[in-house]
Amino acid sequence: MNRITFAQLVEKRVARDFDIVKQDEKYYVHPTFCISNLSDYIRIITMISSAYKDGIEWETVIYRGMVDENYNLLPGLARIEKSVPDMEMDLINDFLTRRPDAFSGLTDFDTLAKMQHYGLPTRLLDFSLNPLVALYFACESKPSKNGRILCHGTELKNDSSVYVNAICSAAIKKPFDDNYNVDEYLCDEKMPLKKYMAECYVYDTTTVVRPKYWNQRIANQAGVFMVFSNNLRDRYYYVLKHADELGTNDAIKQYGRGKIDEKKLQEAMRIEPKDNKGLEETSVLSDTYFRRVYDSYKEFGPDKTWDQMTNRFLMTEGLKELSRTIIQDAFCSIIIEAKNKKRILKDLSSIGIGADYIYPELEYTAKEIRRKYE
Repeated sequence: MNRITFAQLVEKRVARDFDIVKQDEKYYVHPTFCISNLSDYIRIITMISSAYKDGIEWETVIYRGMVDENYNLLPGLARIEKSVPDMEMDLINDFLTRRPDAFSGLTDFDTLAKMQHYGLPTRLLDFSLNPLVALYFACESKPSKNGRILCHGTELKNDSSVYVNAICSAAIKKPFDDNYNVDEYLCDEKMPLKKYMAECYVYDTTTVVRPKYWNQRIANQAGVFMVFSNNLRDRYYYVLKHADELGTNDAIKQYGRGKIDEKKLQEAMRIEPKDNKGLEETSVLSDTYFRRVYDSYKEFGPDKTWDQMTNRFLMTEGLKELSRTIIQDAFCSIIIEAKNKKRILKDLSSIGIGADYIYPELEYTAKEIRRKYE
């Protein structure tokens, strides 16, 4: 029996009292509701909170407030239009060089989280455990744009996770080479290829980590961070695509860069789906593509499957987007119409969620006082 998803559970609960707004955008193919005031928002959040407690596949709900409903679900690093080689490591190490004292004693994940918190583009995406904080962020600016709160049912990891640590440590400490395969770049005895590929491509879940709350601001915001891994490419794809044209040996030399075992490739040509779709447009490994490859080896057992994967997948500097399945099944959205933002901010302030709470530094206290009198 198929398990009920977070989105289905939310729709079942909330749609009894609130209409679903039709959404056709790529990122928001999930139940979406619209509210006009703080009271309605709290009602929806209460329903969502009670709904997720009925499920056993997730442990908590996290929230992301966006001032523009059309913003995508990519971290800041992926939104930089003109990227250059090793840009991520250069950004991080420039910050570390200028302020090494600010990151002393932190794990690699917490280093990235702190940089993200202060505005550096990283591979992390901000969420909050507090739905009222997310509502504030959705309303705080762009008064002519509808805001959006994303609600996501997930499990929280901590920074001791081998998977999280491997990704963040590589981002900070390893110069990138476009000929790295995933085994060389990330995997070791603590995190073998099997574990990494399962986390990225088999489980179809997000990776959300709660940081250490090193100052009052992040504590008030109840921040958590979604961690994005790198895209991968399949060396076999390039070889198999050109094998008929060049011959297998020449295709291996030209596109395999000497790191492909011809016997393994011949076996892949025999057993793997010949019509495997997923790489044709971007050459980036998709969840669907990987699962079809993985499933083709099931009859031989897991050892055979993972032996076939050794030295097969190339790292890229691009970040892997959330799959359509995750966005559809594990999220829901709440829209705040632009005309209601100002009133909702005023109501939030009346219950203690104002600029001086979100940003407890003195200048924001002054800003909140000024806003009240204006």
